[in-house]
Amino acid sequence: METLSHITWPTIGAIGYVVYPSTLLGYVAWGRLLSRYPAATVAPFTLLVPVFGISASALVLGEPLTDWKIYAALLVLSGLCINLFGARLAVRRRIA
Repeated sequence: METLSHITWPTIGAIGYVVYPSTLLGYVAWGRLLSRYPAATVAPFTLLVPVFGISASALVLGEPLTDWKIYAALLVLSGLCINLFGARLAVRRRIA
């Protein structure tokens, strides 16, 4: 309880931003996507959340982008591309 006695207005504002507008925006976007596309099409894009988090922390907070973070983001992006385009590429190979 002692930590709450030292809370500042910028901290309250940051918590309010995370709790209300950003969460609301995320759920509105997610709901609209799910109303227009099948869940199996939309769900793989949730894998991009850590990639955007790493990118935002580097851009906004100046956190260093170490090699392992870049490799991890590339691994996630590669897996997403395989998931999205793998079946199409396999079909094209069979036709050719």
